[in-house]
Amino acid sequence: MNLNLDGHKLHYHPQRIAELLDKGDCYPLYMEVSPVGSCNHRCTFCAYDYIGYPNRRLDTTVFLKLVDELSDKGLKSMLYAGEGEPLMHPNIGEFITYTNSKGIDVGLYTNGDLLVKRLNDQIFKSLTFIRFSVNAGTKEVYNEIHKKDVFEKIIENIKYSVQLKKEYKLDTTLGIQFVLLPENIDTVENIVKIASEIGVDYITIKPFVQQSSQQFYQMKRQFKLNELETLFTTLEQYSTENFKVIARVNAFENYGKRDYDTCLGCNFTTVLNSAGEIASCLPYWDKKDFVYGNINENSFGEIWNSIQRQKVKKYLENDLDVHKCPPNCRPNVINSYINEIKTPSVSHLNFI
Repeated sequence: MNLNLDGHKLHYHPQRIAELLDKGDCYPLYMEVSPVGSCNHRCTFCAYDYIGYPNRRLDTTVFLKLVDELSDKGLKSMLYAGEGEPLMHPNIGEFITYTNSKGIDVGLYTNGDLLVKRLNDQIFKSLTFIRFSVNAGTKEVYNEIHKKDVFEKIIENIKYSVQLKKEYKLDTTLGIQFVLLPENIDTVENIVKIASEIGVDYITIKPFVQQSSQQFYQMKRQFKLNELETLFTTLEQYSTENFKVIARVNAFENYGKRDYDTCLGCNFTTVLNSAGEIASCLPYWDKKDFVYGNINENSFGEIWNSIQRQKVKKYLENDLDVHKCPPNCRPNVINSYINEIKTPSVSHLNFI
């Protein structure tokens, strides 16, 4: 199992890369969707707490029509996550199964609280992966960080997903994501032990990302990789043939670093928030200057080919100071790769 969580997989889509390089534009390969703005947890480090957890959700009819169009435009994958808890949408089951039926790979990020058996049974066969956000290894610390007393319930819900995977004999990947904070670092080994025992495929440990200066949680100093080497060595000893501990080493080591000056990655990825707005990327999805359009008003094709998107695209590729963007953004590694293709750092390219 090679998830390549610190890298990218764009090089497996050469036709789309060639289209961008030849024509200057292409349709996206990946979209992250926020079905709702609300959330049933109040994690202390939430990237979107300053927005106020708006009580809004995607219109089902409009969204399913969007899925039809995205499938026709060649979208390859869709992640249900975003600014709220995706399972709070009353039609999330239909969203996931329909998206998969249209030939689009589907992923789900969730705190797992609402993944009741009925819903899990409905969606499991349609998912490429589920990644559970569990940011503590003990009930006490979990309560402090997630602000909800459901630690044991979450573990039981994850266990049921493991049971379904075995029962259905599916390749659906089950993982746990742990955001490393000063408040939970002492419990990370315990959650790794739990993860290995209940039978998920992996647990990944990643740095906290400061998406916005407006976030309530402000981490004064990011962990340095040399401070974590002993811890990561200890944690990785729990890895087996069927269970992997994935410390996001590159994410810690290269936190906030960029070796490019132009953002081209947003041609391949995009985001949809719970208000129906399609925007360039997660750090800027709530900023009007980075919004392409709204699916409640126009079709995806109209939005993607609109004057507004071309305006945003031109700014991203010519005027945006990427070195002031939030660190570790999703297009980051894609930008490094595309930048190397457009402006190679090696000589004599034709001598392959």
